[in-house]
Amino acid sequence: MGPPPGANKIMNTHREAILPKLEPRIELYARKMREMYFREGTIPTTKTYLHPVRDRQPTDTLEECIKEKVVPAVITARDEFSDVDLVMQWKSPFRVTKSDHSYVRPWYIKHPVTEEEIRVTCNRIDYHDKTRLPFFMEFQRYIVGRPNLLRLPVIPVQEDKSMHF
Repeated sequence: MGPPPGANKIMNTHREAILPKLEPRIELYARKMREMYFREGTIPTTKTYLHPVRDRQPTDTLEECIKEKVVPAVITARDEFSDVDLVMQWKSPFRVTKSDHSYVRPWYIKHPVTEEEIRVTCNRIDYHDKTRLPFFMEFQRYIVGRPNLLRLPVIPVQEDKSMHF
Protein backbone atom coordinates (compact mmCIF):
# COMPACT_ATOMS: atom_id res chain seq x y z
CA MET A 1 0.00 0.00 0.00
CA GLY A 2 3.01 2.36 0.34
CA PRO A 3 4.17 4.71 3.03
CA PRO A 4 1.71 6.42 5.36
CA PRO A 5 0.24 9.66 4.03
CA GLY A 6 2.35 12.74 4.58
CA ALA A 7 5.68 11.00 5.18
CA ASN A 8 7.20 12.09 1.87
CA LYS A 9 5.39 15.39 1.50
CA ILE A 10 7.66 18.37 0.90
CA MET A 11 5.15 21.13 1.64
CA ASN A 12 2.68 21.40 4.54
CA THR A 13 4.12 18.46 6.45
CA HIS A 14 3.48 18.21 10.16
CA ARG A 15 6.06 19.68 12.53
CA GLU A 16 6.68 16.33 14.24
CA ALA A 17 7.66 14.76 10.91
CA ILE A 18 10.04 17.52 9.79
CA LEU A 19 11.63 18.60 13.09
CA PRO A 20 13.95 15.56 13.53
CA LYS A 21 15.36 16.21 10.06
CA LEU A 22 16.03 19.90 10.76
CA GLU A 23 17.38 19.69 14.33
CA PRO A 24 21.08 19.53 13.35
CA ARG A 25 20.71 22.55 11.06
CA ILE A 26 18.77 24.51 13.67
CA GLU A 27 21.46 23.79 16.28
CA LEU A 28 24.21 24.90 13.88
CA TYR A 29 22.30 28.10 13.10
CA ALA A 30 21.72 28.82 16.80
CA ARG A 31 25.44 28.37 17.50
CA LYS A 32 26.32 30.82 14.71
CA MET A 33 23.82 33.34 16.11
CA ARG A 34 25.34 33.02 19.62
CA GLU A 35 28.82 33.63 18.19
CA MET A 36 27.55 36.67 16.31
CA TYR A 37 25.90 38.12 19.44
CA PHE A 38 29.13 37.62 21.37
CA ARG A 39 31.18 39.32 18.65
CA GLU A 40 28.78 42.27 18.52
CA GLY A 41 29.40 43.14 22.16
CA THR A 42 33.18 42.93 22.31
CA ILE A 43 35.90 45.08 20.81
CA PRO A 44 39.13 43.18 20.07
CA THR A 45 41.97 43.84 22.48
CA THR A 46 44.75 43.28 19.95
CA LYS A 47 46.33 46.32 18.34
CA THR A 48 45.35 46.82 14.72
CA TYR A 49 47.68 49.01 12.68
CA LEU A 50 46.97 51.13 9.64
CA HIS A 51 50.20 51.78 7.79
CA PRO A 52 50.60 55.22 6.17
CA VAL A 53 52.70 55.51 3.04
CA ARG A 54 54.18 58.95 3.83
CA ASP A 55 53.45 62.44 5.11
CA ARG A 56 51.14 64.39 2.85
CA GLN A 57 52.94 66.95 0.67
CA PRO A 58 51.46 70.00 -1.13
CA THR A 59 51.72 68.07 -4.40
CA ASP A 60 49.42 65.32 -3.06
CA THR A 61 46.15 66.66 -4.44
CA LEU A 62 43.05 64.50 -4.60
CA GLU A 63 43.56 63.91 -8.31
CA GLU A 64 47.18 62.85 -7.86
CA CYS A 65 46.29 60.57 -4.94
CA ILE A 66 43.61 58.83 -6.98
CA LYS A 67 46.08 58.31 -9.84
CA GLU A 68 48.64 56.83 -7.41
CA LYS A 69 45.96 54.67 -5.73
CA VAL A 70 46.52 56.17 -2.29
CA VAL A 71 44.09 57.96 0.05
CA PRO A 72 44.84 61.24 1.86
CA ALA A 73 44.07 61.20 5.57
CA VAL A 74 44.21 63.59 8.49
CA ILE A 75 44.39 63.08 12.23
CA THR A 76 42.63 66.20 13.49
CA ALA A 77 44.20 68.47 16.08
CA ARG A 78 43.23 67.90 19.69
CA ASP A 79 44.35 69.61 22.90
CA GLU A 80 48.14 69.85 22.77
CA PHE A 81 48.48 67.81 19.57
CA SER A 82 48.48 69.39 16.09
CA ASP A 83 47.06 68.05 12.82
CA VAL A 84 48.87 65.15 11.20
CA ASP A 85 48.44 64.92 7.41
CA LEU A 86 49.19 61.49 5.96
CA VAL A 87 48.81 59.50 2.79
CA MET A 88 47.36 56.05 3.48
CA GLN A 89 47.39 52.85 1.44
CA TRP A 90 44.49 52.32 -0.94
CA LYS A 91 43.20 49.35 1.07
CA SER A 92 42.97 51.27 4.38
CA PRO A 93 39.40 52.63 4.03
CA PHE A 94 38.14 49.23 2.95
CA ARG A 95 39.90 47.59 5.87
CA VAL A 96 38.28 50.02 8.30
CA THR A 97 34.76 49.67 6.93
CA LYS A 98 34.88 45.86 6.71
CA SER A 99 35.93 45.39 10.34
CA ASP A 100 33.62 44.96 13.32
CA HIS A 101 32.90 48.17 15.24
CA SER A 102 34.92 50.19 12.75
CA TYR A 103 33.92 53.64 14.03
CA VAL A 104 34.32 52.79 17.72
CA ARG A 105 37.37 50.58 17.95
CA PRO A 106 40.83 52.07 18.37
CA TRP A 107 43.22 51.93 15.42
CA TYR A 108 46.96 52.48 15.65
CA ILE A 109 48.95 54.51 13.14
CA LYS A 110 52.74 54.74 13.15
CA HIS A 111 53.85 58.20 12.09
CA PRO A 112 56.07 57.70 9.02
CA VAL A 113 58.70 60.25 10.14
CA THR A 114 58.81 60.13 13.95
CA GLU A 115 57.75 56.46 14.31
CA GLU A 116 55.34 57.62 17.05
CA GLU A 117 52.46 55.23 17.68
CA ILE A 118 49.19 57.20 17.55
CA ARG A 119 45.92 55.75 18.80
CA VAL A 120 42.98 56.99 16.73
CA THR A 121 39.33 56.35 15.98
CA CYS A 122 37.85 56.76 12.52
CA ASN A 123 35.65 59.86 12.26
CA ARG A 124 34.60 59.58 8.64
CA ILE A 125 35.50 58.25 5.23
CA ASP A 126 34.46 60.30 2.21
CA TYR A 127 33.46 58.48 -0.96
CA HIS A 128 33.12 59.81 -4.51
CA ASP A 129 29.44 60.17 -5.45
CA LYS A 130 29.76 58.60 -8.87
CA THR A 131 32.47 55.94 -8.52
CA ARG A 132 31.90 55.17 -4.80
CA LEU A 133 35.67 55.01 -4.29
CA PRO A 134 37.20 56.54 -1.16
CA PHE A 135 39.05 59.83 -1.54
CA PHE A 136 39.56 61.08 2.05
CA MET A 137 39.78 59.70 5.59
CA GLU A 138 39.51 61.61 8.85
CA PHE A 139 40.71 60.25 12.17
CA GLN A 140 40.42 61.58 15.71
CA ARG A 141 43.22 61.14 18.20
CA TYR A 142 42.06 58.87 21.01
CA ILE A 143 43.48 59.99 24.34
CA VAL A 144 43.10 57.53 27.22
CA GLY A 145 41.65 59.07 30.39
CA ARG A 146 40.00 62.01 28.61
CA PRO A 147 36.53 62.25 27.09
CA ASN A 148 36.62 61.05 23.49
CA LEU A 149 33.76 61.92 21.14
CA LEU A 150 32.64 58.90 19.11
CA ARG A 151 30.31 59.15 16.13
CA LEU A 152 28.21 56.06 15.62
CA PRO A 153 26.36 55.37 12.39
CA VAL A 154 22.66 54.69 13.04
CA ILE A 155 21.02 52.14 10.78
CA PRO A 156 17.23 51.69 11.02
CA VAL A 157 16.08 48.14 11.66
CA GLN A 158 12.73 46.78 10.53
CA GLU A 159 11.75 45.00 13.71
CA ASP A 160 9.10 42.84 12.07
CA LYS A 161 11.66 41.41 9.58
CA SER A 162 14.69 41.26 11.88
CA MET A 163 15.74 38.07 13.64
CA HIS A 164 17.12 40.01 16.61
CA PHE A 165 13.70 40.89 18.01
